[in-house]
Amino acid sequence: MYNSKNLIIPILILLISCSKNTSESKKTNQENTTEWVLYNTKDSIPRLMMLTLKQALKNDFSIANPNEEFNRTDVIINDTIPRKQLRLLSRKGNFWRMTYIQGGIGLHYVYTECKIIKDTISDFKISQTNLKIENNDTIDFYLYKKRLKLNDVKIIMK
Repeated sequence: MYNSKNLIIPILILLISCSKNTSESKKTNQENTTEWVLYNTKDSIPRLMMLTLKQALKNDFSIANPNEEFNRTDVIINDTIPRKQLRLLSRKGNFWRMTYIQGGIGLHYVYTECKIIKDTISDFKISQTNLKIENNDTIDFYLYKKRLKLNDVKIIMK
């Protein structure tokens, strides 16, 4: 006859071992995912990406959420409303993409991409276009057809 006390310890060891592997597996899968993860709010923009945009564009980089009001023209009626509106924010592994609409003369889209690993940002690129780029498939298509031209941005973090 089996003693139940003798079975408890091996079962606990097995459960603990499996749960540790599962959490490590989830972390690895999240970092190396092959699918785009979409984010819907400006609060999801990585801090390093925001700091780099502020530096590159030499402004405070205020941006509205996708469904929020923003100044579409050069006629500023309300200076508390941003001149940019987030259209896409996505991540695949350590690679981030963002598109937003920039108001003013010739309303246009701005596309940025970069790699963020822990506290380091690299390979930051930006493009301005009149092409409507609001999803990853469209971005991939325009990049493949070379209709979306990317410019490298020198990153200087102080």
